[in-house]
Amino acid sequence: MTKAGLIVAATLLSATYAFAEDAPGQERPPVADKGATAQENCIVENDGYITRNGKPMFVIQLENKCAQRLTCKVYAYVTSPRGAVQGHGTIRLAAKTADSLPKGIFAMPAKMTRGNSQSDRTCQPY
Repeated sequence: MTKAGLIVAATLLSATYAFAEDAPGQERPPVADKGATAQENCIVENDGYITRNGKPMFVIQLENKCAQRLTCKVYAYVTSPRGAVQGHGTIRLAAKTADSLPKGIFAMPAKMTRGNSQSDRTCQPY
């Protein structure tokens, strides 16, 4: 086999291998970091405002993409023209399964349904 033929064969083999890794159903969920971190690879975070029973609330929703159960401590600080509020809580998330992403929600009272928010989290496997 010529040198050019070897390069073509190697390229085709590596492309086939990469395609097999990316095939649906073949992907493995990410692994959680050790210790208490933000778990950037595992957690999808959505923040926003809702109205519950006529009262404004600030909500943090977390989704777990990892195969391990996670417990997360969340912290929020919300400012608006009507004042600032601060809150914290714990969200426990089940491990990801083949058919679902486990979700957890933290909700706290807000002064109104708009404003600026800052949030932080630390998560760890349990």
